[in-house]
Amino acid sequence: MNRLTILILSVFFLISCDENKEEVFECLTVIEPVIIPAVRVYLFDVNQLPLNVCDAILTVDNPEHHESIYGSAQGNCEEQFSLEGGYNLIEYDVLIEKAGFINQEFSAVLPIEIECGYETIELDVYLVADL
Repeated sequence: MNRLTILILSVFFLISCDENKEEVFECLTVIEPVIIPAVRVYLFDVNQLPLNVCDAILTVDNPEHHESIYGSAQGNCEEQFSLEGGYNLIEYDVLIEKAGFINQEFSAVLPIEIECGYETIELDVYLVADL
């Protein structure tokens, strides 16, 4: 009797397992909105030394959104080495300016799309001194 019960339960469990079922991924419900920056720019000089964001300006631009982020407006700009901006899964043109350095521009920067939204695209920017 024991063997028969175990055999029946085993068959039931094996039948209920379906390896062909696709795992369903559900996105979390957002209770408090969080703004995820589209672009984060880390500043370095040509010797790969981090540059603080004082006197730096990050501009993210597209037909739907224009934003300028001023590094000097940050409370502790001497201790920060990155700026971030943008807020959606769309392409941005990015301009990085810093006093004493040559500006750099990037076109069509797109955040990384994931299943439930996007991740911030991170750029290491190496600035050349403007002599």
